[in-house]
Amino acid sequence: MRVPEVVTAGTPTFPCALSYEGFRRGGFIHRVSPGTVVYCDATNLAQLPIEYGYRPAVLVLARVVSHPRPGVITCDAGHKSVSADAGVPTCVVVGHPELAPLSPSEEHLPMAVQAGAAGSQVGETLLLLPRHVCPTVNNFDCALLVQDGEIKVVEKVSARGREAPLLQAADQTVPLRS
Repeated sequence: MRVPEVVTAGTPTFPCALSYEGFRRGGFIHRVSPGTVVYCDATNLAQLPIEYGYRPAVLVLARVVSHPRPGVITCDAGHKSVSADAGVPTCVVVGHPELAPLSPSEEHLPMAVQAGAAGSQVGETLLLLPRHVCPTVNNFDCALLVQDGEIKVVEKVSARGREAPLLQAADQTVPLRS
């Protein structure tokens, strides 16, 4: 059976798929399908070779809202902003290696402050790089495109949402079983 096209590889494996000779000479069109790499998250940066030159395209802006106890701060970006599906830590705090994200609630993210470090002040903004960007992107209707600290464009997130319902017509009903 002739196969006209083969689609392989998510984000972490696409470099291997591109270099695999069997795909190059397979007599079919070979496509790779890395999705997360478009936005690039902390996991991608850890997995992909540094020489590829990837940089994150999504950061979450958060604000420090409290110092609940010594050695801990809390910001206003919980798992609704930086998904916990990839585990804890949910993100990396850009430019703040002294901060270690802890387990989030829906709307808040506590962070341990490294011993001896001053920590961030209430009101200070932080940039968070999600470990898994897909749920983050899916939670927001718009993204701010920022260059040199200035908002250039507000862009609709086309990757957001779900597929259309299976039943398109309003007059169709689905019988429920009891």
